[in-house]
Amino acid sequence: MSLQELDLHGFDHEWARKMVISWSKQNFPPYKIITGNSAQMQKIVREVLGKKYNIEYESYHNLGALIVTPR
Repeated sequence: MSLQELDLHGFDHEWARKMVISWSKQNFPPYKIITGNSAQMQKIVREVLGKKYNIEYESYHNLGALIVTPR
């Protein structure tokens, strides 16, 4: 099974926050959010989705992608 992806890599933080909010209203996990290695971008994803969903790194080899799953 292939996960739906939201690629935030390369976009500004304000736009990324709006996209994560919109994406989460239109898509049900599991899905992948690509942040690149930006700690700020990862923080935005965790702030927006962390209370409602589990968020983990895709793997220890790829810290630039987060997997979002239902709790």
